[in-house]
Amino acid sequence: MEKWKESAANDIRSHKVCDEYDGLLARAKSKVDALALYRRGVDWCLENDSPSIDLLRLYKQDCAFSGIFIDRHFDDELLNDNQVYIFHNCTGTIRTGLNVSKRIIPMLYFANGCDMKVKVDADVEVPLYIFGRNNVVTDGITAKIFRR
Repeated sequence: MEKWKESAANDIRSHKVCDEYDGLLARAKSKVDALALYRRGVDWCLENDSPSIDLLRLYKQDCAFSGIFIDRHFDDELLNDNQVYIFHNCTGTIRTGLNVSKRIIPMLYFANGCDMKVKVDADVEVPLYIFGRNNVVTDGITAKIFRR
């Protein structure tokens, strides 16, 4: 088993992940596949801090490619190509909104000390999921904020 997969499996098992999720991770053929699984189970992962931010930091480049950002500063970038974006310890300002061609309204997840401002380019309600202590403000937009 590759080192990244073994580390991820040990980390999630220590948090009592279900057998189905454990099996899906075991069958992941690449880091990109494993990160897609992370996005799919993002609520459980963030509630259980698993995989840990330290483990994710080891694979920052792969994470960023998958819409998972760690320790990054944003300067008004537009993020609306993916259904799910996850931010760990990020700062700055992002823009988001409806992606008409892909029919996507992104869901944004914040964890591990983010200090961010979110702007929405269209009149659409964007769900923001905030886990733990983060400072996330919106720029006069319609946002549905969920705190955990």
